Amino acid sequence: MDDTVAPRSDIGHSAVVQFLGSRRRQDGEGEVFEAGRLAVRWIEQEVGPERHQFLTEETRLAWKALRAATRPANVQDAQGRRTSGMRIGPAAHDLVTNSGMLLSRGGVQRLHLATASPADQRVCTVFGVTSDQGSST
Repeated sequence: MDDTVAPRSDIGHSAVVQFLGSRRRQDGEGEVFEAGRLAVRWIEQEVGPERHQFLTEETRLAWKALRAATRPANVQDAQGRRTSGMRIGPAAHDLVTNSGMLLSRGGVQRLHLATASPADQRVCTVFGVTSDQGSST
């Protein structure tokens, strides 16, 4: 089955969308769960105000779907410092919680899910897909 999405002819090629799924990966220290990435980029001056508004709305919808499918998670580095800006889906959360697998954002730093206190549960810190969104100028 081909998962390629044909571009709409009425809008042309205005933006670059990158989605890299999360994955389990072996490295020198064992198995880690590596974060995916969703990024959307365009140059506002090249697309004009109408298309910029359209792309902004479409990007909001993509992020809304991502937020609906994932949840905030408390993540800490080895020194206990909290890291924010990530989300995690239910299956990935169960995998790393049940296995004790460490998390990675693609570099050498290893993270783990932290136990959240009730006060921390109101703060939106996360793991799963890192975020970059919006226009680039």
